[in-house]
Amino acid sequence: MAQYTKEIKLSTGKGLDYTKTITGNYNVVFDKVIKVDNSNAGIDLVNYGTSVANDTMTAPKAILVENTGNVGCELLISTAEWTTDADNTADSLSDATHYLAMLLPAGECVYLPNNRLIGATGAVGGGMGVLVDNAVPDSNEYVDSGADLDHATSATMGSDSAHTTLNLEDGHSKYFKVGDLIRIENEICEVTAVGTGADLANSTCTIKRGLYGSTAATHADDVAIRFPFFNMHHDFDDTSYNGGGNGSATVVKTNGSGLFHAKNFFGYARTGDAVCDGLVAGSVAIKFYEHGYQEFGLSGITSSTLSGLAKSTTYTLSLKISGGSADDVAFTTDSSDVTFGNVISKIQSAINEKFRSGTNLKHKKASIGIVNGDIRITDNSRLSTGAILMAAPSSGTTPFGVGIVPAVGVLEAPVAAKLPDDTIRDSVTYAEMKNVNAFLLDDGKGNLSGAGGSGSYNAETGEISLNAYPNAEFVVSANTKAAHSGGMEDAATTINGAVTLEARSCNSKADTEIRVISLG
Repeated sequence: MAQYTKEIKLSTGKGLDYTKTITGNYNVVFDKVIKVDNSNAGIDLVNYGTSVANDTMTAPKAILVENTGNVGCELLISTAEWTTDADNTADSLSDATHYLAMLLPAGECVYLPNNRLIGATGAVGGGMGVLVDNAVPDSNEYVDSGADLDHATSATMGSDSAHTTLNLEDGHSKYFKVGDLIRIENEICEVTAVGTGADLANSTCTIKRGLYGSTAATHADDVAIRFPFFNMHHDFDDTSYNGGGNGSATVVKTNGSGLFHAKNFFGYARTGDAVCDGLVAGSVAIKFYEHGYQEFGLSGITSSTLSGLAKSTTYTLSLKISGGSADDVAFTTDSSDVTFGNVISKIQSAINEKFRSGTNLKHKKASIGIVNGDIRITDNSRLSTGAILMAAPSSGTTPFGVGIVPAVGVLEAPVAAKLPDDTIRDSVTYAEMKNVNAFLLDDGKGNLSGAGGSGSYNAETGEISLNAYPNAEFVVSANTKAAHSGGMEDAATTINGAVTLEARSCNSKADTEIRVISLG
């Protein structure tokens, strides 16, 4: 795949200078010079669509139109007209053909980053649709797709666990895309081909069986076909703390390495007619939980502050991390240094050992340190259940109430994990502003970046990959069911971009030449 560079410069000679440079990748080039006359209808320059055809390009990444002639021309762009609504409702196609017309003087050019142009019946844009707002992914790690298994055409799925043709009820194949994972009861399958859904006989999917730790099985008529969104870096039923769960149940979260991968956008953005399915590019935002913690309730503490604990003495405290049950954590003070800096180091080593070999704290991480003059133990996970709870041990010598270490009863109350606010206020002006630093945000090109790390997604299928905080739950936001949802569509009921680009000379006495460059 080759790389291209786009550069736009504007210089006025009066102090205003602007340069914009963007790079990208392409593998198809369309470069054509066409003479156009004064015909009323315009002359076809290039077509955009999903089908392979002469002078047709799919999903261009750059479009440049230049009037290389000596007279002005008119550009005509055909697209579709949509009924759009700001009231959180799905958009709908209102007219199959809509024309945009603009004048392009001799020597001038127009640049477009893609062909996603539509007409709208009102002032509301085509990227609103239905908002998914800070939604918590379903704790089952799946939702019902709306499609059901059907035995009317063939009952083979009911008797043969190796059968690879999934027969669905009439039209239900339209819910699915090639590459999807689906869940049929407790079996995970991959979709490798999708029927048209035009009738019952064509409402089929071809599938791979028994994937991601599941077992291929037979399935009864009318069983629901589900969209699963377990973490694909692990088996679908993995409950391990550093895998796909919280130690006892599966949880939609990143794993211990901060990785997450699912083949759909948590069950959102799919429709039964393939109209307005997918995500609006640029609309995705993901917000992670903050750490839970508990503090001692001290003030002015530094690493050199004397703790008051006895030297060469073993102390024990009870500790819970991320809920569940507690383990007793034992540490032995130094023979000469009982400053908080040294004591904290001993406690951290003991917590780390429980991570490796504890009964209830195995694979659970926590950190102890001095924060704002107080001692804080922080849950290293970002689970919704993230929390720390210190208590007196079941046996052994407690450090609480010794020296200047507070007694258990006067420790600060635990602070549970929570989601950051969507908005914050300026400390001086008190003006409300969006808390953009709390989110992974979408650049409109399938890339996510910001709080926690990075990621990518597919606007058509909703497939998503994250490389972010480890063991972190999250909520998701996006716009769906809008005219601009998903990828480029050119079917009669789903046109969401420019279909044709035409031009005509504005001058009845002279033709002009138009150069069109498209990269795809």
